[in-house]
Amino acid sequence: MKIRNIQTLRIWRYILEWFTFAGIICLIVFFSLTAAILPSPPPVPSETGGLVTAFGMKFTLFLLFLLGSGMCGGLFLLSRFPRLFRYPVKITADNIESQYHLAKIALCMGQIIVTAFFCTLMARVYMQNITFASFEFRQIVATALICSGATCVVYYIAARHFR
Repeated sequence: MKIRNIQTLRIWRYILEWFTFAGIICLIVFFSLTAAILPSPPPVPSETGGLVTAFGMKFTLFLLFLLGSGMCGGLFLLSRFPRLFRYPVKITADNIESQYHLAKIALCMGQIIVTAFFCTLMARVYMQNITFASFEFRQIVATALICSGATCVVYYIAARHFR
């Protein structure tokens, strides 16, 4: 039974690593396609001042790309060096492999959330002048935070279950 659980975790980790890879490719492709055809569309004037109005579209897209790739890179490095990761349970010889796979799954989910968050922000910046005070920006941030929190809670429960 235990070997079957570990094989299931391996399969999920493998699938999520491919989704993570696809997400990172989407982030790079989206940035390269939008940066190649700028300047377009013109920024929408706003009284509150948007990101594009304040900094320009190319700079804003480049900044979002750098932040997204930096966060994905940090999560990638954390998943490649499992000793740097803080596990919610004590690691023993019996649970080391299952805890490793669970941590990799949680970090892959984090990378997927980060890439989806920054691709969405980049699309919103490209389509219109999004502001920090706008409802859409708060909705995007709230969705990313809820997904991240849910991932952490599910990981904690699963790690405790596979102790």
